[in-house]
Amino acid sequence: VRQGKKSVTAVRHSAQRAKAVDAIKAEINLPGSIYRVIVIDPPWRYNSRAEDSTHRARNPYPDMSIEEIKALPITSLAHRDCVVWLWTTNAFMREAFECLDAWGFESKTVLTWVKDRMGTGNWLRGKTEHCILAVRGKPVVTLTNQTTALMAPLREHSRKPDEFYALVESLCHGSTIEMFSRQHRKGWSAWGAETGKFHVKA
Repeated sequence: VRQGKKSVTAVRHSAQRAKAVDAIKAEINLPGSIYRVIVIDPPWRYNSRAEDSTHRARNPYPDMSIEEIKALPITSLAHRDCVVWLWTTNAFMREAFECLDAWGFESKTVLTWVKDRMGTGNWLRGKTEHCILAVRGKPVVTLTNQTTALMAPLREHSRKPDEFYALVESLCHGSTIEMFSRQHRKGWSAWGAETGKFHVKA
């Protein structure tokens, strides 16, 4: 403040936010508790090109209809002040927003994962995937200079980049769960039938 780099109001706001973050981190989280952060990568149902063995519709794990995804217990799992990160592809952008509406969350922005190589696609070959950031209530989020682009290499099918999880942890605080998780991650709850599919270094 004395150097003129920040106003008294800005410093006070930063101090209040830091105090809120510390309080959230001190919360005791028990199994079955509600979560302040929810990451979800639904198994969207692709109906086209079902005969193509390289297409997502042929995946070995069960997919779900839009109505089934809407019926997931996201609302009951979410803290009153919660952030949801909802993964979707270009094919399901409209449906993804419908799911957020059904869960009672308000979209704030879209993070786009830009991959290092292209995949399949009915019109244009896919090289991006999207994650909608949505909120309920007034969650505490540590915003600095994060952007809407996440540059990270493509990995195994449906496996999200480590850079994404680092971004979530830098922005969001408190109890965190990943729905349809395919890996265990330190400090996160994991829900799904394939939680041990990928190994994560401690």
